[in-house]
Amino acid sequence: MARFHTVRCCPLTAQFWFLGVDARRGDLSLRGFSRACAPQGSSLYTLENLSLHSAGLTLQTPRGPLHFNRRTQTFTLAGQHVPLALGRTQVRAALQAHERWIEGRYGPGYRPALAQTLRPPRPVRAALPAWQAWHRGSLAEPAPLAFVGTGGGAFSRLTQAEPYLLAVNQMGPARVPVH
Repeated sequence: MARFHTVRCCPLTAQFWFLGVDARRGDLSLRGFSRACAPQGSSLYTLENLSLHSAGLTLQTPRGPLHFNRRTQTFTLAGQHVPLALGRTQVRAALQAHERWIEGRYGPGYRPALAQTLRPPRPVRAALPAWQAWHRGSLAEPAPLAFVGTGGGAFSRLTQAEPYLLAVNQMGPARVPVH
């Protein structure tokens, strides 16, 4: 089993564990994800603009592919680091659509029952409350208007209407604390 660095109580830690369960049980394929062999590691599952792999995910955005590296728990867009909370905001809708599909198929108690019966590793168990808050929308994160700057880079030539992004751009790579 691969070891991954995890950010304490990051909802994506639990999300990837659940996605792994879904892949093993065939739910990704049932939902319509196409499965392809990956050059390294596990299979690559793709549905519309979202691709999932055991090493991370890629979301196609208007500004280019947004990559999440599960091992380092970092997001990049156009070669630039994106703060963790801001990246999560961008992938949230696609992952919540999957969770709604799972809930519609198995009921609202399915995920908690999985966590109880399959006994995930300690980092996943620690991340479950953050994952639940994230899916309820009660985890405070930036608004999802992140990649609207003009110019060549992901955060280039930002306008005054985007003060949060301007601050992110001036600070460079940053980790936003999760509250």
